Amino acid sequence: MIKQRMASRVEKVVLLVLLLIALAHLLRLVTGTELQIGGTRIPQWISLVGSLGPAALAGLFWWSHR
Repeated sequence: MIKQRMASRVEKVVLLVLLLIALAHLLRLVTGTELQIGGTRIPQWISLVGSLGPAALAGLFWWSHR
């Protein structure tokens, strides 16, 4: 019983983290914010992958636990 509740909480946290990552990348795409890491400019298309990937994983995760 305790393991099931803990697993359920962990699943919710994982789902939330995936959605936050997807939303952060989507926000970068919408606002056109430039991102530079170590002097290297990160192109906008990376955020497209960065939003679709975690969103798809979150959707599959949610769908599989319904």
